[in-house]
Amino acid sequence: MIDHALTRPWTVDKRYVHNANPRPDWDEAYCTEGTAFIAIGKEGYYLSADGLLMPAKKGQAPPDLRYFKQTQK
Repeated sequence: MIDHALTRPWTVDKRYVHNANPRPDWDEAYCTEGTAFIAIGKEGYYLSADGLLMPAKKGQAPPDLRYFKQTQK
């Protein structure tokens, strides 16, 4: 993988717990190339064809812009 944000080695500690239910209720998430849906926190948004981030459902608040790098025109 080539990712210029990964500038030094890193590790992750993860704890797994066994679920004895033979049919657990798993949340499924698909990360496919070219998808127009984006999750920010617990909210889902849609990336329009012109590159704008749009709410995915009626009455949804726009994403908080403090978390995005602002560019000057």
